[in-house]
Amino acid sequence: MTPRLLVLAPNWLGDAVMLSPLLSLLDAARDPQGRRPHLTLAVRRRWLPLFRTDPRCDHLLPVSRSGSHGGLTGMVRLGRDLRALQPDALVLGPPSLRAALVAVLSGARIRVGYRGDGRTVLLSHALTRPVRGSRHHVDELLDLGRATVAACGLTMTDAGETGAILPGCADIPAATCDPGPEVWVLAPGTTYGEAKTWPVSRVAEFLDAAVSTEGVRVVLLGDASARTFVDEVATVVRAPWRTRIPGEAGVIDLVGTTGLDEAVAVLKAARAFVGNDSGLMHLAGALGLATVGIFGSSSPDWTSPLGPRTRTLVAEGFDCRPCYLRRCNQTAFCLDTIGAADVLAAVREQRAVMASRGDA
Repeated sequence: MTPRLLVLAPNWLGDAVMLSPLLSLLDAARDPQGRRPHLTLAVRRRWLPLFRTDPRCDHLLPVSRSGSHGGLTGMVRLGRDLRALQPDALVLGPPSLRAALVAVLSGARIRVGYRGDGRTVLLSHALTRPVRGSRHHVDELLDLGRATVAACGLTMTDAGETGAILPGCADIPAATCDPGPEVWVLAPGTTYGEAKTWPVSRVAEFLDAAVSTEGVRVVLLGDASARTFVDEVATVVRAPWRTRIPGEAGVIDLVGTTGLDEAVAVLKAARAFVGNDSGLMHLAGALGLATVGIFGSSSPDWTSPLGPRTRTLVAEGFDCRPCYLRRCNQTAFCLDTIGAADVLAAVREQRAVMASRGDA
């Protein structure tokens, strides 16, 4: 019988996007009879739009961390839901003890994940995670996939070019923006913490420069957690500020008003993206935008965005970074040294590259 593989997706949006190469690897594996394994993806309900029509996944299991799968009883319930799928092998995306306990409850004989957090004994195949930032997170996830393929007696085939990084987003149409000025997107927030967040003054400078010198519409995207930050930005921005995309050049504030489907639709209609190291940055890069990621406490060596048109900016001259802290504990904040002109130049450069390729 063809092995039944189950992937427990990471909890963060960016990590869920970076999971895509692993799905391609497993999709390209074959058993001795040349058959591909049956692949189930257990993913947070919030991220389902990314995989709803993904041809690599035979089945999707929505995970509700704030609902039926929350807490201790929810963990047991999730394990029961996974067990009903009768998986032969389970790949653990989350690095937590909870994920390993769920893997045991699933009944999967093969449980592949990274050591640590007291969960090593719960894994049938426990890999040693490399030093953070020594390898890209995508490669760390691919190592889990390779270990799973070997443990299941499958053959590695050449996955080759997989085309779209997120093929499950193909059916989401681009937002209607009318034939006005070009649309860019800026994601000012980050769930992880302020040490990854470009400061208010710099964001405001960029918005004013993009609107006045480039004549574009800059759409602000993010969840409700970025609301306070964006409200502060609004008090110092001189450019026109509104809440609808149609219209002339200006800033369009959609923070806290869009679901993931709608965010994907806006990104598909945009030509460029600027943002911190965040889930929306990874999403923009995967969708093919000219993407500029701004890195503070984290490292692009570990979490640079995927995609053919991406660029990262890192503050120079700070021995303390990457610190991976949520809050900066230094007298000088590294991200304050990245100016609006630096970011605008990087966007122009990415747009020029796209134009030279005929895909601007």
